[in-house]
Amino acid sequence: MKTVIASAPLRALLSTTLLAAATPALAQDQIVPPPTVTAPAGAPLPGLTPEELLEFQEGKALFEHDFTPAQGLGPLFRAQSCVACHFGPATGGGDPTTTENVTHYTVRNGDQFFQAFELGGPVQQHKSIKQLPGGSACQLEPDVVPLNQPGVGTSPRHTPPVFGFGLLDAVSDADILTWEGAQGWKAPGVYGVANWGVELEGLGKLRAFSLDGGRTQPIGPGRVGRFGWKAQTPTLFQFTNEPFNIELGVTSPFWPRENTPNGAQPPAECRLPNQPNDVNSQQTLPLYYFQAFLAAPERGPITPPAVVLGEQVFRRVGCDDCHRETLRTVKDYYAPWPDGTVRRVAALSDKVLKPYSDLLIHDMGTALEDVRPMGRASGRMWRTTPLWGLRHKTRYLHDGSAGTVEDAILVHGGEGQWSRDAYVALTAQEKLQLKAFLDSL
Repeated sequence: MKTVIASAPLRALLSTTLLAAATPALAQDQIVPPPTVTAPAGAPLPGLTPEELLEFQEGKALFEHDFTPAQGLGPLFRAQSCVACHFGPATGGGDPTTTENVTHYTVRNGDQFFQAFELGGPVQQHKSIKQLPGGSACQLEPDVVPLNQPGVGTSPRHTPPVFGFGLLDAVSDADILTWEGAQGWKAPGVYGVANWGVELEGLGKLRAFSLDGGRTQPIGPGRVGRFGWKAQTPTLFQFTNEPFNIELGVTSPFWPRENTPNGAQPPAECRLPNQPNDVNSQQTLPLYYFQAFLAAPERGPITPPAVVLGEQVFRRVGCDDCHRETLRTVKDYYAPWPDGTVRRVAALSDKVLKPYSDLLIHDMGTALEDVRPMGRASGRMWRTTPLWGLRHKTRYLHDGSAGTVEDAILVHGGEGQWSRDAYVALTAQEKLQLKAFLDSL
């Protein structure tokens, strides 16, 4: 596995999604190429070049790798590997239970607004390297949720699959924004707005930026968020870097902070001499490749007439007002290469994908409200969950609290209330047809 990536190549890396996002959405009446973006769960995108496939395989090996204290793990962490949480039904999938839920901290500011609980990082890190070989000198205790502190709240988040994330990264802002707001064909009260993030990759545009400069603030143009339960993260590279830091504890120039209790600096015996750990993204770059080149999950058996009729029910009750069937990637999606070049990835360019999501955030009512606003998303607002790969899931909603799809539907409120009520009014046969359709995704 390659271990050295120079500064100049990384600067090329940092602008990759800026290039992708700049291409406007294609006209809907253009010829649509065959959708060659799906494969069995955990498989690479069809159409990768041999070099791209090699990068995917190396990234997968790192995704499955158990990091050690000597490699930057900790000093506090949630898991030793990415696959420890993203494993069902294959590497890159979600957690079929709720055992790997991530607990987000929040702290009250005034009467209503909550902000990230920054004392020790925004999520609970419930393990310490003192339990591992090579880390016994570090005596930091694992993070404890400070429920006894006034004004502190928690929000559990379920581990999502990352299948097809490169395709979502390659969708233009313009395509997502065409679905925003009230539309004549949407049910009453359904709007949907884009959450916006700041591109971490914009740092690469700054000539003064140094890999060892320790910048902690992302700088760059706004871009529509598309990753995370509240669509709070705009780019796949950022989505790779951030959890690598806050869940595994591996620092990088973009997240150089060690998240420790009370926000204090870790003791000397808990720190590696070379900080940050992942100096030139020799680890985060392969992890980005794995997720960028991971195929969308293929459909299950489409057995007529139940599945066909169920899709008609899906549309009739307004599920597709938010769970938009089709998106399209930009004409030219560029990815960085370890040699410093930036190359067009044909497997991610000009492709039709069917995530069944508009990637917008919607007010889902009080039953799904939490205490963790993120960007434009209030506690009641959540990104429309992509339904591709639904047949592989066993827990639903942002916290995994629903054990069946019907359970998830029945707690829809706010903008989802009309569809929820329409579902309740279906006949038993129509509900079975809808279930057959959803089970095919």
